[in-house]
Amino acid sequence: MVFSSFKSLDENFSDKQKSAIAADPLIFDIFPVNVIIRGVDSFSLDVLYSDTGLLYIAPEDLFTRLLIPISKGTNGLEGIIGDEQQAYLVDFEKGIIKVGNRTITIQDKFYMESGVYYMQSSLFAEAFGISLDFNFRSLSIKLKGDFELPKLKRIRLEQMRSNIKEIKGEVIADTVLKRNYQLLKLGSLDWSVRASQIWKGKTENAIGVNMGTELLYGSAAISTSYNFKDKWNFEDTQYNWNWVDNDETWIRQAQVGKIAVPFKSNISGQVIGATVRNTPTSVRKAKGSYIINEITDPNWTVELYMNNILIDFTTADDIGSFRFTVPNVYGFSTLTLKYYGPAGEERIEERQMNVPYTIVAPNEFDYGLSAGIVQDSLKSRIGVAELNYGVNHFITVGAGIEYLSSTADSGLTPFANATFQPSSKLTVNWQYVYGGISQAIARYNITEGVSLSADYSKLTKTDDLDGGMMSELLKLQLRFPFKFKQLSSFFTVDYSQLSNETFNSNRFNLGITSRYKKLSASLTTEMNWVDIKNASIINKLSLAYRFKNNYLLESSATYYPINVGLTSYYIALSKRVGKSLLQTSFNREVLSNDYSLNLSWSHDFSFASTSLSSSHSKKSTSLAMQARGSLAFGAGNGSVYPSRNSSVGKGGVLIYPFLDINQNGVFDKEEHLVQVSALKVTGGKAVFNKKDFIVRISDLPSFTKSIIEFEDSDLGNIAWRFKHKSYEVLIDPNQFKRLYVPIISMGEISGTAYMEREGSVEGIARILINIYKKGSDKIVTKTLSEFDGYIYNMGLSPGEYRACVDQKQLDNLNLIADPSFRYFTIQSSEAGDIVDGLDFILREKKESP
Repeated sequence: MVFSSFKSLDENFSDKQKSAIAADPLIFDIFPVNVIIRGVDSFSLDVLYSDTGLLYIAPEDLFTRLLIPISKGTNGLEGIIGDEQQAYLVDFEKGIIKVGNRTITIQDKFYMESGVYYMQSSLFAEAFGISLDFNFRSLSIKLKGDFELPKLKRIRLEQMRSNIKEIKGEVIADTVLKRNYQLLKLGSLDWSVRASQIWKGKTENAIGVNMGTELLYGSAAISTSYNFKDKWNFEDTQYNWNWVDNDETWIRQAQVGKIAVPFKSNISGQVIGATVRNTPTSVRKAKGSYIINEITDPNWTVELYMNNILIDFTTADDIGSFRFTVPNVYGFSTLTLKYYGPAGEERIEERQMNVPYTIVAPNEFDYGLSAGIVQDSLKSRIGVAELNYGVNHFITVGAGIEYLSSTADSGLTPFANATFQPSSKLTVNWQYVYGGISQAIARYNITEGVSLSADYSKLTKTDDLDGGMMSELLKLQLRFPFKFKQLSSFFTVDYSQLSNETFNSNRFNLGITSRYKKLSASLTTEMNWVDIKNASIINKLSLAYRFKNNYLLESSATYYPINVGLTSYYIALSKRVGKSLLQTSFNREVLSNDYSLNLSWSHDFSFASTSLSSSHSKKSTSLAMQARGSLAFGAGNGSVYPSRNSSVGKGGVLIYPFLDINQNGVFDKEEHLVQVSALKVTGGKAVFNKKDFIVRISDLPSFTKSIIEFEDSDLGNIAWRFKHKSYEVLIDPNQFKRLYVPIISMGEISGTAYMEREGSVEGIARILINIYKKGSDKIVTKTLSEFDGYIYNMGLSPGEYRACVDQKQLDNLNLIADPSFRYFTIQSSEAGDIVDGLDFILREKKESP
């Protein structure tokens, strides 16, 4: 919209200002532009653009958006600005800007429109150090300041607080959905089947079942497998009951059944018993970290769990190498690695340990009590009690006692430990077991990715604590990355020495893993010796190259350079097609003069992972088939949710987004579900169903908090709004939890603000309209009229309201509004109510005679 020169508004200026304008009257466009602040924030701002190509911006609007203090004083606009918090004054009457001791003249560089002063954009850089780069084509302004803008400072601090909350596990949601406790509720089932046939030989068929329930307010699981050629043995059945409540103080975890506890004694069987701890299962990060860098099969997916919570996952590269950076956490922790192969294989390696040391928050106690019966020939009784205390941010001390009935003497073994963290890069741990092992561990993270560790253990008495195998053990390890252009490598150097009264056994290992474009390579050299002259050396080289169209060529060879030579080699070619993987491979064992030729196919369905493979060697030919998956019951509308992943020990959420017509927050019979196209969830993946509109989230760890967030833009109607946009849901074990999400249909209003002059009216911009609840003086929302006077607001909930022109603005402009206010009602409506005709006519206030 093009405005004529502001002659009709000259009465708002002083005589000095009028003379400046009259000398060269201008024509302006008024339109909104997008202001971008260093790419981290943006907002819309109305500006004036003259026919001479000059941009004018209202300092009051801009500073308010940037959170720079500004107010209307007796002499103009005033406040403080900059890192030094200098006072400033914009005096339009005198045509000057004062910032500290500086004075800038602005006689012909500002205008007033609708009672609002606008200044040339160049003045903001000259006076305040705020540069404004205007792009007319994109109608945008890139804004930069030579000081930290309060807006950017707030964003920075909010991000810091958000990071701290994330580290501490503190997230504030609009609504919290707590645990639903059940005495008994059947929920999930994992299954697996496997069949193999040797040509003209034996056949093997096996099935596996793992059932998960909620029992006595906790999670219960029982798993067993059966091979049709063998007799079923109950001792191979795994069963466990687990209870967690992180909000409790004295007992936060309890387990009954076959428990996995890192006992100090060397035991030969599983333990059936119970354990309790006050350590929460939530991951509370402390200072520092350590690295897990290992080798598995190529392209396997590896998941890392801490306290049964998935904290990271990765995919091994083409030669099988993978690495995790594990944060140090407060309290006792257990690590679990789960491996999933591209052919549907699954392998779990559970590491029950203080990993590798216990760190307790300052002035907090961490205890654990465990007792049970060892499944050995003696049915030994075992028990352990331990206590750790955080002295301060740097030191944690601990002690305990363990009992094993099958040991000599009293069977009691006291132990102690201490952890020292002088910085986030260095951690030193010491452990002592009476009559057994003294151990010291030091880990130093030199720089990003570079770490050095030393581990020294000494056996003071040969007994059952380590099986009587060693006297002293020294381990040294150095790990560091190397990168040059497109070549990236990772080096590992390990040395260990095992010593006792009769000999010293040494082991040295050098590993190099490299990647260049599509080529991956790994070389390991291992030396073992008691006498260096008779050292045994093993070299293993692995190569992999990824071609176009998802072809992968892999090869490896093992070579003994002293006396033996080449012992084995392997080559494989695979191709991935969608969710299917085809692979053929050849393996040769030179020493035994044997070989194997393998062909396999695997496919990931939504409900199961399946594979088919065949193998031929000099001695036999075999065929194998396997499939695995899971079923989660209670998935809404009487359905069962199938998955190729495990469901036992996990939970899910069923989200019912409904249109809350009467706004009571309850899903009533006359109300219906609506479709949501997207959401954010921590720890899981949402599945959207276009038929029943229920959103299903599965694979969430039990007893943990999951944050679910919504955006209004993901709804199918512009008038709809989420009543609550974030939910904190505590996941129930082995079941789906229902979450009803009310959606409110909002109303919109429209009208026009007019200015009456000499019997004619025209739309007037930047008139502030305040919206109040009827009978209240508290502003619900406010809106500005657009360049043609149009008034619009979207997002009013059903109810009765009052609209009026801002009285302070009327007084500043010496105007009155007709009418002074308007009442209106937003009705409850599925599509959203529309109220128009909210018009106001502004006139000059007549002076009293």
